[in-house]
Amino acid sequence: MRKAGSDPDQVTSKMAHPPRVKRLTLSGVPHLPFQEFTVSSLEALLNILKKARIKDSEIEVSTSEDSQHTTCSKPMIHVLVMTAKGEGPGEHKDLAALYQYCPGCGSAVRVL
Repeated sequence: MRKAGSDPDQVTSKMAHPPRVKRLTLSGVPHLPFQEFTVSSLEALLNILKKARIKDSEIEVSTSEDSQHTTCSKPMIHVLVMTAKGEGPGEHKDLAALYQYCPGCGSAVRVL
């Protein structure tokens, strides 16, 4: 997709999901896989996920110095949405969604 009045050598592309797909949410997760969006802070992202009330979920946050945002080279923050499966000794957790958040740019993406 080319922006009007932009340099013809620079092409900007954005992946868009069709409107019918945007209405669907899987397991209550509010974003589609590989959907990128901006949020003002990590707390704002966590609030979005908490308000979604994903059934039987826990949210875990971790940082990684090895994973850096290619745009600004800041360390990425990983947000894991885990759901409990089963009860008792055989209980385990499944990964319902994985987000990456860059505090330097305020951008987030649902990776899984």
